[in-house]
Amino acid sequence: MKSFNKPALLLLLFILLITHSLTAQELYINEFMASNSTTIKDPDFNNYADWIEIYNSGTAPVNLKNYYLTDNLSQPQKFKIQIDLFIPANGYVIIWADDANTGNHTNFKLSAGGESIGLYSPALQLIDTINFGAQQTDVSFGRFPDGTNNWYKFSPSTPGSENLESGIFNLLPSPIISLQSGFYSSQITVTASHTLSDVTIRYTLNGKIPSDASDVYSIPLQIDSTSVLRIRAFKNGYTPSLTETRTYFINESTDLPVFSLVTDPDNFFSDTSGIYVAGTNGIIGNCSTEPKNWNQDWERPVSLEFFESDKSLAFSVNAGVKIFGGCSRLYAQKSLGFYFRKIYGTDKLRYRLFDDSPISEYNNFILRSSGQDWWRTMFRDAMAQTLIEQGMKLDYQNYRPSVLFINGEYWGIHNIREKLNEHYVYYHHGVNKDNIDLIEIGKGVAGANGDLVAYNNMITFLSTNNMAHPANYEYIKSIVDIDEYIDYQIAEIYSANGDWPGSNMKLWRERVDGSRWRWIIYDLDFTFGGNSEGLATTNTLEQATATNGPSWPNPPWSTLMLRKLLDNPDFKNEFIQRFAAHVNTTFETNHVLAVIDSMANNIASEIPRHKERWTQSISYGPTWQYLIDIMRNFAIDRPANVRNHFYAKFGISGSNTLTISRNNTEWGKVFTNTVEIKNNGSVNTFFKGIPIKIKAMPMPGYRFVNWQGISNSTSPEITIILNYNTNLTAVFEPDDLAVTSIVINEINYKSSSVFDTEDWVEFYNPDNNPVDISGWKFLDDNASNQFTFPANTIIAAKDYFVICRDTAKFKALYPDHTKILGNFNFGLSSDGDQVILKDNSGNIVDEVVYSSTGNWTSLPNGNGPTLSLINPQFDNSLPENWRASGMYGTPGYLNDVYTKTEEEKSLIPQEFILFQNYPNPFNPVTT
Repeated sequence: MKSFNKPALLLLLFILLITHSLTAQELYINEFMASNSTTIKDPDFNNYADWIEIYNSGTAPVNLKNYYLTDNLSQPQKFKIQIDLFIPANGYVIIWADDANTGNHTNFKLSAGGESIGLYSPALQLIDTINFGAQQTDVSFGRFPDGTNNWYKFSPSTPGSENLESGIFNLLPSPIISLQSGFYSSQITVTASHTLSDVTIRYTLNGKIPSDASDVYSIPLQIDSTSVLRIRAFKNGYTPSLTETRTYFINESTDLPVFSLVTDPDNFFSDTSGIYVAGTNGIIGNCSTEPKNWNQDWERPVSLEFFESDKSLAFSVNAGVKIFGGCSRLYAQKSLGFYFRKIYGTDKLRYRLFDDSPISEYNNFILRSSGQDWWRTMFRDAMAQTLIEQGMKLDYQNYRPSVLFINGEYWGIHNIREKLNEHYVYYHHGVNKDNIDLIEIGKGVAGANGDLVAYNNMITFLSTNNMAHPANYEYIKSIVDIDEYIDYQIAEIYSANGDWPGSNMKLWRERVDGSRWRWIIYDLDFTFGGNSEGLATTNTLEQATATNGPSWPNPPWSTLMLRKLLDNPDFKNEFIQRFAAHVNTTFETNHVLAVIDSMANNIASEIPRHKERWTQSISYGPTWQYLIDIMRNFAIDRPANVRNHFYAKFGISGSNTLTISRNNTEWGKVFTNTVEIKNNGSVNTFFKGIPIKIKAMPMPGYRFVNWQGISNSTSPEITIILNYNTNLTAVFEPDDLAVTSIVINEINYKSSSVFDTEDWVEFYNPDNNPVDISGWKFLDDNASNQFTFPANTIIAAKDYFVICRDTAKFKALYPDHTKILGNFNFGLSSDGDQVILKDNSGNIVDEVVYSSTGNWTSLPNGNGPTLSLINPQFDNSLPENWRASGMYGTPGYLNDVYTKTEEEKSLIPQEFILFQNYPNPFNPVTT
């Protein structure tokens, strides 16, 4: 007789129930009509029947087969759906309540006099229900926005589609409020009025949505302290208006930008339903062995306002909020995740949250309470990621400190951070969010998006093959971005992350042939002395390569990849000397100290009030400065310690110095093992006996001549081995024969059907002088397809120029653009093409061979975005330097995906700029 593992079986059953429950929570009875006379005809029986609309707010389709509908909650099994009935993600399905008892036709009708509707899971769990009163003919009853708890009458109704504000039956307009949200120096008087007569205006000052029992507005409100006002209009025979929310800051002062979160207090603080409290309705997890409400994956509706550093109102939106984070949920101040969905009114926040980032749309973002660093500095993770941003090509989270108020109460410093999910990959890399594998490693390996098939195949190959064999290593290089992986390992090891590599690791790939795995760095709270496992003396190199580590933080499976790759001599040598190169530059002590001090100064003025609000925060030392000095001392002590770890691990006898110079810093750059040496004449420490790869790169208009010092080679790329201290100088000179560097900067090879400009290409002149391109030629991969620029065609200095296939179509949609030419009489292929610019002597000035597959983003292929170069100084032959633009591109202007050069990133200001410098001029939607 076959035996069964009872605990395992119970666990499987539990998982299935939980999985089903999570799906069920995304289903809503969203709209129904109990008296359908002329609104919509049932296509199966050709009559006007009652109908019920089910809405799926989730990100995956749901099959309603074996679910139940009833109009009597004491009979939950009244009607069972026995056919496959799929609701797409964010989609709808209609079920006819006509007593037909077949397919999607129930065995009951709805009573226009009022009754109940219930939706039950196959396990007979109640998913959603609505008790309704008397209904009007051809007027539906539904939620607005979809999936919320706000019910309205609709005429016209919207069966099978989104419920619209414009369809709300007799919806009252919102009241007019005299003062906008903002900062005021003293007491203010707020008045409210309405355009209609016989309207009652009701309001609250505690965050609750006004109801017909709320206080009536009758006289102007005197507000003398920071307050939140929610106000709504009521009138007999009308649906109450939507709620208006205002935040009035009275005599508040801060140097940081400010968020105001307004919500029903029960959403946060109720023992049964509050997400911010231990409560009485919780579950265990996240380092808590007792049930806590804050561990629940509950989402609550909020109004969210954001004020820039100059205290101007940047946006006011409705959103959902959840508690975010792991064990940091135990702390009094918690991190919050904000979600934008249609059920709240908009599925995106259209605003540029970070000055250094081109991204101006967010599906979600985080207000982080600094995680495990809440006890210490409030910026450790952000500081470590800032160093990585400036010196490595890794995926990281943007950062901006802010202050939060909840229902008018000061809630302390919260760091604005990006949420690392499929939307992050889409906005940063232009990769379809439904076509990625996103892997999350934290107490195991899980597929956050996609599946684990490709990841498991990679690990199996690594486990079962000798990486010292060149062919095996070449295969891994074809599926892994090795340069990025090396940088990722270096960043974690140098920073001494004590909560890694068995936790806090994410990697992703596009699900297409030729794509490679990339790594995302995050959660560096335990770095730079952040705990006892992350000290300057900690041997994180040994931690990252241990074969017998404990289950936390470095079980053997988490170190396998690095251990196996280190068996390959090419990988090992590159890893060793690139580590040295980053310690010389990215993690150079004075540079790190400057970043620490700058970021500390940025929030210093807010620390006293934050500390007063949260007494436990910043409490792992006598003073905040003491805790900052732990990071500073780490920056001073870490280089020598980590070099010693490399000596011991790899049997290296020591280090030597290489002084690297350029004869003119404006004429060229020098790189060691892909890392740029920015400081001319800097003394760089490298490991003895290990090859160092050095490359000279001339700037446009200049050429490399030769090396002087340890090498006299005329090749721009050399490899040397140090066994003594020495020097090396790269010699550059002006190149009078250099071709002017006009750059192919943006390509629209397939327009959206709703915004068809036909094909066009944008060129950029990076020079300080205008360039005459008269007689130059524009071509594709077919030599017979040519367009010759007419006489007197000049691109101004630092300016853009667009060439179109159809100027009439282009001007119809971009009527204000004047710097355009056309028409070229050939099209650009959406499958991939070659775009070439030649001067009037036939020399190739620039060329790009693009694709819509492989490592190239596919979003410009008819979806609206264009193919945009992230910086004209970057190599435009490489797909990683191109992104999908915002909708419809930016012809004639700076690309909206513009990314700073390493020089720009390395400039450390006296303080980090926190204010919003400008609105986003590139997106047709106001942000």
